[in-house]
Amino acid sequence: MKDREFHVNSVQVYNFAEKSYCSSYDCEFISLAEDLDTKLITMDKQILRSFPERCAKPLDVLNS
Repeated sequence: MKDREFHVNSVQVYNFAEKSYCSSYDCEFISLAEDLDTKLITMDKQILRSFPERCAKPLDVLNS
């Protein structure tokens, strides 16, 4: 796992958590996806509702 660590912007995580009511833990993944300009693949309904532009369900990705 060496060289596979990522740091997230704590302010961005806080802002995502505040606007979405998702946990800070969940928002760390959203923040990382944002920074990497990629989709977060998840089944978590709250995350999918709160961040539809940044998240996708696994089957949505497989079927596209």
